[in-house]
Amino acid sequence: MSTDARGRTVSLDLERAVGTGPFRLLALACVAALIGSYVWVLRDVTQVVGGTDALLVLVGSMLVAATILARAIRPRTATAAAVVLVVLGFTYYLEASGAGVGTALGATETILTDTAALATGLPLLRMVEAGLWTLGFAPGPAFLSWYLAVRGRYALSAVPAGLALLFLVLTGDAGTTVTLIGTVGAIGAVGFGELERRGGSIAQADLLAVVFAAIVVLSLSVTILPGEDAGPTFTGGGDGTLEGTIDTAGERSGISGQVDLSPEVRFTVESDERSYWRTGVYDRFAGDEWVRSGPLSEYDGSIDGPPGEGETVTQRVTAETELGVLPGAAQQVELEGPPTRHAEVSSHGQPQPADTLVAGDEYAVESVVVDPDPDELRAAGTDDPEHVTEDHDYLQLPEDTSDEFEARAAELTADADTRYDAAVAIEDYLRSSKSYSLDVEQPPGNVAEEFLFEMDEGYCVYFATSMVQLLRAEEIPARYATGYTEGQEIDDGEYVVRGLDAHAWVEVYFPDHGWVAFEPTPGDAREDVHNDRLEDAREDGHDDVDTEDSEDVPVSDDEAENESEAESDDEPDGTDDAPDGTDDAPDGTDDGETDETSDDGTDDAPDESVGADDGIDPSELVTISREQLALALVGLVGLAAAVRHTGATARARRELRLYWHGRRGEPDEDARRAYRRLEELLAREYRPRRRGESSRQYLAALSAEHDIDERAKRVARHYERATYGGGVDREEADEAVDIVDELARERLSLRRRLH
Repeated sequence: MSTDARGRTVSLDLERAVGTGPFRLLALACVAALIGSYVWVLRDVTQVVGGTDALLVLVGSMLVAATILARAIRPRTATAAAVVLVVLGFTYYLEASGAGVGTALGATETILTDTAALATGLPLLRMVEAGLWTLGFAPGPAFLSWYLAVRGRYALSAVPAGLALLFLVLTGDAGTTVTLIGTVGAIGAVGFGELERRGGSIAQADLLAVVFAAIVVLSLSVTILPGEDAGPTFTGGGDGTLEGTIDTAGERSGISGQVDLSPEVRFTVESDERSYWRTGVYDRFAGDEWVRSGPLSEYDGSIDGPPGEGETVTQRVTAETELGVLPGAAQQVELEGPPTRHAEVSSHGQPQPADTLVAGDEYAVESVVVDPDPDELRAAGTDDPEHVTEDHDYLQLPEDTSDEFEARAAELTADADTRYDAAVAIEDYLRSSKSYSLDVEQPPGNVAEEFLFEMDEGYCVYFATSMVQLLRAEEIPARYATGYTEGQEIDDGEYVVRGLDAHAWVEVYFPDHGWVAFEPTPGDAREDVHNDRLEDAREDGHDDVDTEDSEDVPVSDDEAENESEAESDDEPDGTDDAPDGTDDAPDGTDDGETDETSDDGTDDAPDESVGADDGIDPSELVTISREQLALALVGLVGLAAAVRHTGATARARRELRLYWHGRRGEPDEDARRAYRRLEELLAREYRPRRRGESSRQYLAALSAEHDIDERAKRVARHYERATYGGGVDREEADEAVDIVDELARERLSLRRRLH
């Protein structure tokens, strides 16, 4: 073939590939849905850390470039271009994140380990430069998938974007809905592409449905492994709300609605100074949760302290229950004791144990407590170091932060001349304008904005979240801290800390001083609520709410007065001091029914059991999500298509007819049907009847080679008379049917004995 002829052939092939038609348009739409699914996941990340516009422009540019180059370059060249895009994107990411290409090349094994950590459940938001990572990850798969789709290579086009989506499924960032959409897009691209190739034939539609259903089911049943806490080198691996999060200091700190804190003792502290006992620090706000970015490093004997001078405070902490944290006054600089062996330290300077502490575990903490004079903080200035302004998200605001929120921040700090004055102004506003309550509904959307504008009350999580975001709106570095308040002081320098003391507060950075704590939550109201709940728990005889040293120490002055009155009056007052009248027991039982409470603390009252007359409809205990329903429908379609494609239904009908004649009707038809069943039995046992061979010839040939049952010949004679003669009567037809029934049962019995 000449060069010119070859060129014309390639041109014609390409023209066919980029032509139009309904199935082609559907296939392209499916590829677009697949690309859009993984880009949507990346968009969720950039909406938190910034860069959504850049992401969408970059992906859009790749789609335009792929459309244009589909007519100009070959697939091999396009694949090389996609690889180059990936390399350039991650080169930029490494340089911008401070790792550097040279460092990365010298740590290939570490990078592979980091990638494996991402692929086993570590979310992208843990990465320090998550926004840059998405820009490096997005363009390559989008370009190559769309290029191949425009070229008409639909099956191949689903591979790059499909792998990108799979990776995000493994990191845990892709939810069920977006995974389902992407999977449907991938299979739709293959299916509609196949229909286009066959000129619109649907001969293979059932096979495509089988493949479609199988892949959808598999895609939604991928086992997602939990991420390791020792996260990637360039990134930062617990989930929960308030007390649960504080007891584990996981990578995420969720924001929920109503909470019911436990009165049980968590740990005790011996310390010369009272303090909040910090367990976690979070820098990245996702609208409805906080995320800790950055890696965990092994504790090497010391932790960097604050830049300025502070008071050194030593504490001895004893766990009274299982703990996944190392509480201590901030800033912890040194740890000692068995629980601290192999401890890890977050990039924010907060230590965590490698293993869960159990009751009785003890360790010592040395902290440098920063408590400068307000005048010193006013004079601190705003010359923040790089690790505050660039290495962490201490200035991060979600992209959907409203202008109204930023305007309110500016209004609250309008009279503030310094960073300290701005922090105090916001702190005072929240403490004076909002009430404290544990009984709130979780608002939709951005919690900081909803609490500021729509809610009248909340608890510490809401106050602290709003203050951090208001400070950041004024470009003041701030972060969200979790832990416990000082607890109940039972003696000089001895504190009992309970689940009720779980708390969240704000830390603001001041040059030459470090992180300084601020308390936006109304202290008196919070203390009243928690004291009431602890007093109720004591009165109701709850276990584990006291230690031997704390059980006789009054929670508050009111309790001391009550105890004094009880000495002169044996009858209790019978009142419920809880302000909201809710049940404070951690196990959900009714504390007032003490006569029906078993030794293990559970409530054996029959009206507390599931299914009793408690207004609960048992049918409401089982719910099916839309995703589950969609998955079930896909599975049913695939099952039906599989049955049809494999001929399972037809085989089942033949098997049934072989062993069961069915309803009897006209004698001649019954005789003919009995013979057809006989032929099926003989075909399975010996051989089928050949074309042109009569029924009599067929039986004669089999009889010459095998010992054929004489009853079969009587069935054949009845068949001949019913088909070619004068017909058969009811008795003869019944005889033919009964004979074949007997032969079929005998054959079935023989098969069972052989197996």
